[in-house]
Amino acid sequence: MSKLKRNGAYIISIILIFAISCKKKSTEWNTDWVLPLVSDTLNLSNYQNDSTLDGSGPFYMVDFKRTLVDAYLKDYLELPDTTIHQSFSPAIGIGNIPAGFTFYNAVETHELSIPDVELKKIIISSGSIRLSVYNPISTSAYYTITMPGVTLNGVEFEETFFVGAGTQENPALGEAIIMLNGYELDLQGTGVMGSSNISAFNILQTSLSITTDPEGQNSSITTSDLFEFDAKFEDVKIAYAMGYFGELSFSDSTDISLPYINLIRSGSVNFPDIPLSILVKNGAKIPASAKLTLLESTNNDGEVFDLISSELNTNHFVGPATGSWSSLIPGSYELEINENNSNLTDYIEHLGFKHKIGYDFRMNPFGSQTGSYNEIFPTSKVQVDVSSQFPLEIGVEGMIISDTIPFEVSSLEINNLIQAESIELHLNYCNAFPMQGALKIKLLDEGFNPLYSFYSNEFIGSGSGGTFDSASNIFKLCDKSVIVLDENGTNEMPQARFIVVETTLNTDTNIAPMEVPIPSNAFLFFDAFLKVTTKNTLK
Repeated sequence: MSKLKRNGAYIISIILIFAISCKKKSTEWNTDWVLPLVSDTLNLSNYQNDSTLDGSGPFYMVDFKRTLVDAYLKDYLELPDTTIHQSFSPAIGIGNIPAGFTFYNAVETHELSIPDVELKKIIISSGSIRLSVYNPISTSAYYTITMPGVTLNGVEFEETFFVGAGTQENPALGEAIIMLNGYELDLQGTGVMGSSNISAFNILQTSLSITTDPEGQNSSITTSDLFEFDAKFEDVKIAYAMGYFGELSFSDSTDISLPYINLIRSGSVNFPDIPLSILVKNGAKIPASAKLTLLESTNNDGEVFDLISSELNTNHFVGPATGSWSSLIPGSYELEINENNSNLTDYIEHLGFKHKIGYDFRMNPFGSQTGSYNEIFPTSKVQVDVSSQFPLEIGVEGMIISDTIPFEVSSLEINNLIQAESIELHLNYCNAFPMQGALKIKLLDEGFNPLYSFYSNEFIGSGSGGTFDSASNIFKLCDKSVIVLDENGTNEMPQARFIVVETTLNTDTNIAPMEVPIPSNAFLFFDAFLKVTTKNTLK
């Protein structure tokens, strides 16, 4: 055998040996992958600039403002749909009336039926008047309707109809609809000659004039002929009114929600003395009274707490507005509720996220003795505002704040979890609130039933015990922790649909929590993820 052949056989033998040995042992290695759980930053920035918190200074100020009532009084004033009727039948018959002859011209006075309201003058913002006239004679005629004291831009209301011939049994009809926007109505009975009865109210006058057609035929009228017209006011809204408006009232309750409060599950809270101001504005030139009837708080546990105060159910006088039109200045009254006249601090510390406030506002609380020259302008409105301003200094003990976040793992992630050799939960956090506490992370199923808790009491140090961050101008404490999940936590992960992050906070370990100011840029950042190690094999 040649040397070349001997070397070739030797090489083939070595290859065979390696091939056989590879079949006996597989290649194995580990792979690490990360499953994010939750990453969030809790701060109070969402509540700045919404009339709740002011973070313009180094520490938060509560600047709470809400409007309970904001109602234009003109929206509560409207003329009832009213039909004014005027008719005429001659006392004696006239046998021969020449063409173009005016045989009737008279003014009638009508009283508007508006219960408990005495109007002397109004300006209409919208609405219409439907005019209908009826002609029973055998020749066509002109019907002219005027309303003394009803003007638009200084021009008296007048409408003329040309109505065809009719009969007693079937009178001819003439109709028109006229928009009344901007019309002024003097309701004191101003006569045709301009006289006025200053003590009168709710009086409207109409004048009807009938003239036969100048180009028509001579005709006759009898005592059986009935000449009529109707004026129907429809959907009339009032922009301005003068008179006595009765005891116009606004009695109701309104709900205010503070949704971020319902994240607080339990614990006790201390606040400094907190003032609550209720400002009532009266934009009408009418004396009024205001009364706070109810202040009720409901917390996250459904517990109801009532404010008790000597200021509740007490009438407070609100003076009339001054000026007129563009110079109108509302009258106002400010009611302050504080620790001296109520249990307001206890009310606030009840941590209600839903509040019911009852109020009663009445015009002319002393009746008609206040006069009959009250005025309501287009800009007149009733406004009730509630506000409170104080430093956000808070002391908490065992206060639990929780948030629920949707969560779901993919089929690939589930497969990796099942095959995992080990699963670690990594938690990083930075706390810049001057409070210490503990963190718990829980898994819930689709019915919000608890499946597993990662942390039962992971300590989070107070930001005030950390280092000063010059870039953020705040003290913060940052740390991290790692725990190894047991088999139960791994098995429950595929069924999880929600993650609950629950934080228990304390400002002091004393029985009475110490109140501390909250920095304007305080935050709590946390980032939790799973590190999953799987074994991979190549045979």
